[in-house]
Amino acid sequence: MKKGSQLFKRFFILKMVILWVALSFAYNCAGVKPEQKPAPPVEEKVEQPKKEETPGSRPAPEPPPKPVPPVVSPSVSEPPKVTSPSSPSPLRTTKIVWDAVNLREGPGLNYRAIGNAKKGTSLSILEDRGSWLRVRLQDGSEAWVSKAATSDAPKPPPATTPKPKPM
Repeated sequence: MKKGSQLFKRFFILKMVILWVALSFAYNCAGVKPEQKPAPPVEEKVEQPKKEETPGSRPAPEPPPKPVPPVVSPSVSEPPKVTSPSSPSPLRTTKIVWDAVNLREGPGLNYRAIGNAKKGTSLSILEDRGSWLRVRLQDGSEAWVSKAATSDAPKPPPATTPKPKPM
């Protein structure tokens, strides 16, 4: 029985590895890619050449470093929309059109689901980032939802019928 048990364990592990490879392949072929966060800006330090000091002279104080503008990552497809605080305008709203949808911590499937919303739930849109919407729920909490699950989803163009050729 001992030999059969070892054979079963090896076969089970082999099946798990094959299943994992197959699922990984299917997931990657579906075109699902995790959203990447932009890398933080890197500050470069430039060393000033040191001047030779003469006896009795004091070194001049160094000027404060100039602020480095943030590096914009090319992976960000659309900048966040900013509204001015002086003119508060009413927020756009959307509704959930799927039976149920997950609400997430960030704009992508790689972010943790923090809740869900059912069909007909009204949401206020705070930000539109690609295929994701940052929304405020009726209880005041904020989350991200897939645009495809809302009434803001892009509508497919109407199908055109070919014109019959005259005979």
